[in-house]
Amino acid sequence: MGFTADPYEMARLMIEHIENRRTALGINKARERTLVNMTARRELENV
Repeated sequence: MGFTADPYEMARLMIEHIENRRTALGINKARERTLVNMTARRELENV
């Protein structure tokens, strides 16, 4: 990380750091989101 007096620059640095860590962990992949209704949720619970 780092430090800067500008709050917007500090926010940018923090987000950049988080994104880099997510990439290193392999969890920074875009996924398609699916809306699931209650019936489908109940089916998932029974798996």
